[in-house]
Amino acid sequence: MNWFVLLFFAWVGFGLEMALLPVFDAGASGVHPSVVLPLMVFVALYAPRRHALWCAIVLGIAMDLLTPINHDNGGPVTLIGPYALGYLLAAQFIFSVRGMVVRRNPLTIAFLSVLASLIAEILVVALITMRSLAGDKIAWDPGDALIDHTLSSLYTGAGALFLSFIFFALTPAFGFQTTIPTRFARHIK
Repeated sequence: MNWFVLLFFAWVGFGLEMALLPVFDAGASGVHPSVVLPLMVFVALYAPRRHALWCAIVLGIAMDLLTPINHDNGGPVTLIGPYALGYLLAAQFIFSVRGMVVRRNPLTIAFLSVLASLIAEILVVALITMRSLAGDKIAWDPGDALIDHTLSSLYTGAGALFLSFIFFALTPAFGFQTTIPTRFARHIK
């Protein structure tokens, strides 16, 4: 796997996600699609396990750094860990199903992006809720956050359908060279 290409596309993805956030925001509540998570799903479908896990951790830490949480006193709080663990768990889910899916289908990327985003966002909401219950003074409502993150996951799947065509066109640039066993067909190279 070519890490330079991956980091370049992650940089572009984070830039698009931060710059176009007001444009794609579906209301004032913060429901918006992710550009980075479909990239992580694509890498988890094609890359060797070790590379994809490191990719999930790096993208998750970057997402933690770029999405601060509001503190009760009005200042932002940066928590490193919730998105890193969420993306790591989502990558593990992709590993468990990647031998049973048609990897070159855009609907696969879209559907797995919705599921991976739901897994990651549920873990993020749970971890931040546990931190707020432990006495940290952050402005956090778990119910509203769970609804917003669930709707964002569905919105991410719609965006992933478009992004999958870009990812498939750029697959040779990523340099994936692994054989992944499938359940019902010959091995995919």
